[in-house]
Amino acid sequence: MKRPESGLVYATRRFTFSAAHRYWRPGWSPEENRKVFGSLTQVHGHNYTLEVTIRGLVDERTGMLMDLGELKRVVGEAVTQRFDHSHLNEDPLFSGDAIPTTENLARGIWDLLAPKLGADRLWRVRLWEDPTFYVDYYGP
Repeated sequence: MKRPESGLVYATRRFTFSAAHRYWRPGWSPEENRKVFGSLTQVHGHNYTLEVTIRGLVDERTGMLMDLGELKRVVGEAVTQRFDHSHLNEDPLFSGDAIPTTENLARGIWDLLAPKLGADRLWRVRLWEDPTFYVDYYGP
């Protein structure tokens, strides 16, 4: 895990979306897919919880790290509207051989948010697939 830098403030906002997916590698036979992925080859869905953590110095004028309304808008436009009630396998993010695992989705969300929030401001993406499993991604 990355270590927080001294003097910076870290703020996290939570978002939710629901999406379906299945694990399937097109170049493999159905038997090999079932052997590796088991029941995950069937289309199924999750109610994901996304935590976006930003970091930086507090603006002395506003007392805030960032306008949280703006953060909500950016994540809503880049992530929530794109993925909510979607089939992840059909999203261009998972074209080719990319499998929409929680790990790959977390990395993809980072790639969608970093240009909009700034890679220096975006510190962590935490994506919960369910209450027992999450993935943290801190960028490349």
